[in-house]
Amino acid sequence: MSLFKTLLASAGLLLASLAQAEQPLTQQNIEQWLNSIDSIQQWAEGQEALEDNPAEEVNDTFSADMLINQLKAANLYHEAEDIIQKSGFDSAEEWADIQMRIIKSMIALEIEKENVDVDVQAQLDQIRNNPSIPDEQKEMMINMMQSSMKMMESMSNASPADKAAIKPYIEQIRQKLESEEM
Repeated sequence: MSLFKTLLASAGLLLASLAQAEQPLTQQNIEQWLNSIDSIQQWAEGQEALEDNPAEEVNDTFSADMLINQLKAANLYHEAEDIIQKSGFDSAEEWADIQMRIIKSMIALEIEKENVDVDVQAQLDQIRNNPSIPDEQKEMMINMMQSSMKMMESMSNASPADKAAIKPYIEQIRQKLESEEM
């Protein structure tokens, strides 16, 4: 293969991968989600099957795929998708992805604002240096805190563009999330 063809093929692959890269949240995405969440939550509250089919593992990563799998396991995917599409989304997957990105962005902004890492590290140091806690209990407490830190880390890996996009909507999003207790 000539050098030109190799470069052309490489450029094509690069462009294809860039086209598939996640686009930042837009004002339209966020406003559409804000307008949809009440009706979707109201529908979900009436679905006992969702309560009967929680995430398979407590440690499952909270993700768009987890939400979709939960709907499918409860045989509610198509019903949910109808409601989601009436709210203007193309699919349940699109809605779940936008929801997760909004939640991750909110968590990331809260963690940055509250300097949570420093607080957690101080708590870990306090546990390690406390002579009145038995070693076995210390180890268990430290493992639990480290697990929580890993979960926070994974939930706070929002893109800078997504965090910037939700900033004008923080109070509205916070109200929706608090009223839903997600």
